[in-house]
Amino acid sequence: MKTQIEDLRDLSDPPDADAVVVIDVLRAFSTAAVALDRGAAEIYPVLDVAEAFERRAREPDLVLMGETDCRPIPGFDLGNSPVDAAAFPFSGRRAVQRTTAGTRGLVTCSAAPSLWAASFLVASATVAALKTSGAKSVAFIITGTVHYGHADEDVACAEWMTELLRGNRPPVEPFLDRVRESVAAATFMDPASPLHAPADVDFCARADVFDFALKVESAPGSLALRKCAN
Repeated sequence: MKTQIEDLRDLSDPPDADAVVVIDVLRAFSTAAVALDRGAAEIYPVLDVAEAFERRAREPDLVLMGETDCRPIPGFDLGNSPVDAAAFPFSGRRAVQRTTAGTRGLVTCSAAPSLWAASFLVASATVAALKTSGAKSVAFIITGTVHYGHADEDVACAEWMTELLRGNRPPVEPFLDRVRESVAAATFMDPASPLHAPADVDFCARADVFDFALKVESAPGSLALRKCAN
């Protein structure tokens, strides 16, 4: 299977590939995986905060989660923390997710023939889904560069998934070390930072916590992120 890694900053349309996997390890698609595991029916990724509020005005039971520049959004139910999501009562509810990088990547690539969201938490399940999808080419989109100009945590995830697609299974720990040592992680680990969230880094630096992939499909008026079990 042919693979490539692209930087979201370079894209205005999806790359030419049978399947596109948008990666946001810290933290959007780690948080999304937790929400779906906890029973969220589906997640609608959006570009704008205003769009999230407009959707909830029409559907008051929607859960709003996400961030702007890594900071929680006033009026949202949750920020972009997988640790906080793990304690939230999602069961049976639909959610809207707005993040600066991850959901932007999904919207940018919405015309892809097959679209997926990924983090280390769902890496092997995503690879299994790609292998059975019939795709002959896969483009991995790293998104964390939008925040920091560098996103080795996302590159590490893309590179490990590439190895799995090739039938290899190198030890994952060196790849997870790159999450812990990334520029984004340094910000979240810094006690002096207003973004201090060390538990989120520990949570995201784990592989294959969930046995489902995050499939992105069309829904009325938007995209919808759903569990895809193998």
